[in-house]
Amino acid sequence: MPKTYCLDCDAPIQVTDPEEGDIITCPECGAEFEIISVDPLDIDYPLDEEWDEYEWEEEEEEEEEED
Repeated sequence: MPKTYCLDCDAPIQVTDPEEGDIITCPECGAEFEIISVDPLDIDYPLDEEWDEYEWEEEEEEEEEED
């Protein structure tokens, strides 16, 4: 069974049948991560699903106004 380590607390996380895009949870601290690669097994913080293109454009406009 593949194993990775929590990005927050460094606890080992056993992964059964990993698939790219799956969300896994650390058994120690409860942090959630997205599997971004299965060979080699690699995880990262999941993207915020509520973040959409409109918010991205709005943030860019605010940065331009500050300059």
